[in-house]
Formats: sequence, C-alpha cells, structure tokens
Amino acid sequence: MRRRIIWLIIGAPLALIAVAAGAIAAVPTLRHVASGLWNVPDRLPALPDNSQVHYQQGADDYARVVSAVLPSAITRVEAVHGRHFVRPVPVGVYATPGAFEAANGQGSSRPVGVTFAGRVNLSPVLYAGQRRRIPAILTHELSHAHLQGWIGGIAYIHLPNWFKEGLAVMVSGGGGAELVSEEEARAAIQRGEQIVINDTESLQNLVDIPFERKPANKAPWYPVVLAYRQAGMFVSYLRESDGAAFDHMMNAILERRAFAEAVAVGYHADVHSLWQKFTPTSAERN
Repeated sequence: MRRRIIWLIIGAPLALIAVAAGAIAAVPTLRHVASGLWNVPDRLPALPDNSQVHYQQGADDYARVVSAVLPSAITRVEAVHGRHFVRPVPVGVYATPGAFEAANGQGSSRPVGVTFAGRVNLSPVLYAGQRRRIPAILTHELSHAHLQGWIGGIAYIHLPNWFKEGLAVMVSGGGGAELVSEEEARAAIQRGEQIVINDTESLQNLVDIPFERKPANKAPWYPVVLAYRQAGMFVSYLRESDGAAFDHMMNAILERRAFAEAVAVGYHADVHSLWQKFTPTSAERN
C-alpha cells in the first residue's frame, strides 16, 4: 500500500505534465505560444551600445539600423500614450524566417513585426526588402508593448483589436496600413465594408478585426490592411476631434479600467456613437 501511495504521489504530477505537454503539442496556438516563450529575444546577443536590441547571428547590421531609430520611436509612443514605458522593451531582430517564426508566438513568418510577451520581434523581410518601413513598424509594435507593460496580458487581450491596432497605426504614422489609402478606406466604409466597432474582445479572437461586411474578391492580405487603415483613421479622429478627451481615455486605459468605461470617462459617450460621428466626417472627405 505504501509503495502504491508513493507511486501515486510521484506519478500523478508526471501524468499531468505529460497531458499538458500532449495538449500543447496538439493545439497549434498553445504550441506557438510555448515556442515564443522558449525563444524570447532576450536570449540572443545584444548590441554592445544598446542592450535593448537583441539580434540573431547575421542580423547585426539590421540591429544597428533598428537601434538608430529606436529612441525616436520610443519618444513618439510615450508622447501619444501619455506615459513613459514601464520598463525597457527587448527588441529581437532576426536573420532567418524560421527563427522569427519560432519567437513571435504566432508560428508564422508572414507578419513583418509582432509583439509577444512584451517583446518586439522584427522579421528579416523588413531589412531585406522593406527597409524604409522599419521606423513605422518598430513604432507600431512598441505601441503594443507599451500597453502590455502597463496593463498586463489579460487586460490587453480584452481591449478591442480595432483599438489596439488603430492606436498603433496612428502612433506610427500609418505603420502596418501602408498598402491601403485613406481614400480606399473611406470608400469601403460607404459601401458597408466597415470594421466592427466593439468595446471588448474575447479570448477566442486574439488578433482579427472583423468586418460588418467583409470585402469580396480581394487578396488575403487586403481585408487585414483595410481594417488597420480604418481603425487607424478612427483613432486619429478620436484624438484630433478632442485631444483632452483622448488623453483622459488613455489614462483610464493605462489605469486598467475597462475600455467602455475609459471611453465614457474621456468622451462622455460610448464608442458606437463616436463611430457614427466619425462616419459622416469620413464621407465628407471623399
């Protein structure tokens, strides 16, 4: 009996570990998250003169380019968000798509930048063929990292995706939405191809921005970029129409108040009524 009890004490935790490992292996999302946590950029070498920037072997020139534009990106994010970063954000710069994919928590090499676990990961594609986008994409991702640092992962997940991405697009001057113009986005809104404006997000939707009516017969990337552009335009409108209200809203968000409550604190209105005010303004600019 004693031997059986001992085996139960030892075996039960091992069985749970085995089950957990099996679950991670079976569910792609969990597998990607586990890979990202194992391959955080902090483990990579850092630049001697900037310990915030880490790089895969072969990406040291890329890392120096990122390091040169990092101070202005940080300044921009802090100015719009209204607070300093809680702590320095590690930035990972990669030489190979495989290493970037393993570290970004999505298991994909398609994005050019991903913020995961409070760290910014930059794809080798940026340096290889889209170097001019580096400042905007870095700033975009730092916007996400700043929010994550202040409010934590769970509260960040529950912020509406349109707001998180729209804020990042606005802060970065269009980073992530470069391939769709404001004119295209306004025309899509008038056709009813507009993003869903919600005031919370679920755990079932970590990254997507849904549409009221999704654009048809478009390349797979197009709805994503169109959503980013529309979201960026709306967040820009919120800031430009009432800067003080925007600042109050941002402060409430960074104090971990629910998004709907933060909007009410700043604008004394709900986000749906603000969208309705934005939509005619958007149409008038066509």
